[in-house]
Amino acid sequence: MTCLVTGFPSKIAALQFEWAWQNTHQTRHIAPDERITQANTKQKYSPRSGKVRKRAGRPRMSMHDKLANLHILLRAKSFERWPLHVKFFAEDVYKMWHRWTVNMPEVIRQGIEVEMDESMLQQKTTSEEDPLEPVGIHRIDPTYQHMKTTLEKSQKLLVAPNNSCAICRSTLDSAKEMALVCFNKGCNTIFHVGCLSSHFLKGEYGAQDAVVPTHGNCPSCKSDLNWTDLVKDLSLRIRGEKEVAALFKEPKRRKKNAKEEAKSVAVVDDEDMDEPDVLAEESDAEIDLDDVLLQSDYEDIENIQATPSGGDEWKLVDELDEQATPGAVASASSSAKKRKEVIEDSDWDEAEVIE
Repeated sequence: MTCLVTGFPSKIAALQFEWAWQNTHQTRHIAPDERITQANTKQKYSPRSGKVRKRAGRPRMSMHDKLANLHILLRAKSFERWPLHVKFFAEDVYKMWHRWTVNMPEVIRQGIEVEMDESMLQQKTTSEEDPLEPVGIHRIDPTYQHMKTTLEKSQKLLVAPNNSCAICRSTLDSAKEMALVCFNKGCNTIFHVGCLSSHFLKGEYGAQDAVVPTHGNCPSCKSDLNWTDLVKDLSLRIRGEKEVAALFKEPKRRKKNAKEEAKSVAVVDDEDMDEPDVLAEESDAEIDLDDVLLQSDYEDIENIQATPSGGDEWKLVDELDEQATPGAVASASSSAKKRKEVIEDSDWDEAEVIE
């Protein structure tokens, strides 16, 4: 990007200016005799209808033509009283603009600022010192941070009771009427919008037919005030509730600094490194405990003896010895004597004797 135009009253106004700059051969903001480029008429034949259509084509423009058209639009009656600001980001294009304006007899209004971005001129030194420093268009702040001090002052003054206009001396109720506040630090005057507007138009040169002023001096402190800055403060107080709330919102406090976070990360890493050793020790202890339990269970199994056929429980041999009575022992021995020895049949019984 080589050039940027800012300071439009609204988005629609910015689109109007953009379209006029891209279509200088068709826009009504430039008189036909002042146009540098003319439209190229193109003919197009339609095979279906058999008609020939004529259409104005956009002419090709060089960088010199674009700068010349920008100069014409800034002097047009539709845009000359707007608080525009032109900033160049390419040094060669800015030099071309300067050569063109020097040779032109028409002069742009003094309220329109045209300058070269200083960060682009100091890009080499800033990139060596701090490579992360924003340069060029990235330095533009699209927020309302620069209006914070003015908003704080106007909110405090308008809350006070019995306010009066410094020009007409009548009472001013900020809840029902639109009020403007001088943004100079040492001045606390308040005005009606209509009173201050007429006061600025009277002292502005060449503004006899104008409706909206561009700048003027404060009746109390005599400081130079831009009308756009005064109205911007008013519009934020009336329509920009969300923007004002976000502007005065306190930033969240961080619980830990970057150094503390780095230390905590290092401690966590050390704990993670120690975890495998702890797990290994726990697994070894579990294995030893399992061996002990298995060995004790094996010994218990060896000592277990079945109860007689009539019993349903399993008991240890030692417990059986302790619980056994003489009657029980005698019955057990008698039952053993009554048992008959049974010899299974042998295959030899069927054998034949050979004489």
